[in-house]
Amino acid sequence: MKFIYYIILVSCCLLLPAGCLFAQTDEPDMVELEQADSLLGGTPKNGQEVRRVIGHVRFRQKGAVMTCDSAYQYVATNTLEAFGNVRIVQGDTLTVTGNKAFYDGNTRVAQMRGNVVLVDKTMTLYTEELDYNMNTSLAYYYTGGRIIDGENVLVSKQGYYNTKSKLLFFKEEVNLTNPEYSLNSDTLQYHTVTKVAYFKGPTKIVGKSGDLYTTNGTYNTVSQQSTFIGRTTIDYDKYTLTGDSVYYDKLKEIGIARMNVELVAKEDSTVIEGDIGTYNGIKGISKVYGRPVMKNIAAGDTLYMTADTLVSIDDTVKKSRKLFAYNNVKIFKSDLQGKCDSLLYNFTDSTIYFYRNPVLWSSGNQLLADSIHIQMANNKISRMYLRTNSFVVSQDSIKNFNQIKGRRMTTYFTDNKVSSVFVDGNAESLYFALDEGDSVLIGMNKMLCSKMDIRFKDNKANTIKALTTPDAVFIPPHEIEEPDRRLKGFRWRIEERPLKSEVLIRNQPSPLKPVKKQTVEKPQDILGRSNPRR
Repeated sequence: MKFIYYIILVSCCLLLPAGCLFAQTDEPDMVELEQADSLLGGTPKNGQEVRRVIGHVRFRQKGAVMTCDSAYQYVATNTLEAFGNVRIVQGDTLTVTGNKAFYDGNTRVAQMRGNVVLVDKTMTLYTEELDYNMNTSLAYYYTGGRIIDGENVLVSKQGYYNTKSKLLFFKEEVNLTNPEYSLNSDTLQYHTVTKVAYFKGPTKIVGKSGDLYTTNGTYNTVSQQSTFIGRTTIDYDKYTLTGDSVYYDKLKEIGIARMNVELVAKEDSTVIEGDIGTYNGIKGISKVYGRPVMKNIAAGDTLYMTADTLVSIDDTVKKSRKLFAYNNVKIFKSDLQGKCDSLLYNFTDSTIYFYRNPVLWSSGNQLLADSIHIQMANNKISRMYLRTNSFVVSQDSIKNFNQIKGRRMTTYFTDNKVSSVFVDGNAESLYFALDEGDSVLIGMNKMLCSKMDIRFKDNKANTIKALTTPDAVFIPPHEIEEPDRRLKGFRWRIEERPLKSEVLIRNQPSPLKPVKKQTVEKPQDILGRSNPRR
């Protein structure tokens, strides 16, 4: 039987004009029929002469081979329709299969339909409709597609694949999933060799250690390193890091943000803003510098802090969090203002340590010491410890300076107001007595002793009690001489008292140069054009 079909096929070929079925060497663009079990020729279809071939059909053109169960070949137009187990093989890596296809040998465009599968080395594309242009090496799909590339699975409504550059472009409801994460975007490019994803437009990456939101950038699906140009947020369990540009290494849990940076600690409602921010998730260290400002919100009040550098450290073993501020530290709170060279804020026990020439203002008092330690309770000052060269100054209604001095000093607060001061070691006090109207000076009390206890009422010293034998004197107004009005080491530094506007410096222009936008390869505008499908 096969021999009879072979005789019929040969006879038909001899009767047909040369070149109708077999491309001549001087006509390389013609589709060449290499094999078929049977051929029926001369049957008109749609006004065109058509050759129908059936069984083990194989065509060739410029190194590309198409096989199918049956086909109609239009010799005059150099086109064909293929049916059943259609397969196109190009080179030694690319294969496209489908239920049927229309192929134009002049444009070299194959329109594959029904259960289409494109395989190129490690990448496989599944879709229902695919147009493959062999001249441009671009394969397009319009009705939804799914790509499997190793552990990565990509799904979108529209897309194209460049078989030469190995670049995939996805559009509309793009989803990339991996055992470690998932990515959702509106527009995405993906390189099957480098495994790098490029995206423009709202994008969300969901991972085991945190989520990421961005609008423009690249993501290496192997190294899991990312570079984002555009407002980007990395959302960890305890922190959120946002910036105009962000570098993120998911495996090392390292994030670096630049320009308009915002670091949010979720557990204690703390926000740190700055020009540059870094986060190391494994070590639990966050750092913000470049005009950083911290805002700690609690009980309806906010503590503002600025410094050259702010560093937050999470100790997962001790379950504690500490904030370190370095150089030119300033703080502002409704009941507390101050400045120093460096600071430690322990969020676990609500304590603040001020180091190197600290000066604070609270309840109308100026407080100085070599170091100062504040104990907070319910976001209010509970106690203040002044260590070495302690000095407290307040100014009365007629501009006199009441002063307390000692080696160590503990200040107690009630409702954010000074209630008492205990001085331990070399205690000295100098207070001006006024009449009931607080407008006329009656005299000046001066006391020296080892320990002293001062009780306050309405932010003014009410009683001064020496706990050891004192050396005290009362000086009437006419005998008070200027040197006696100051204790040794007196300094009134009210002009240094920070204002809220001085602490909130983020509105000033940034000294950093704007980040240059990253250049991402732009796909041809082919998905916006009219659908060329047959």
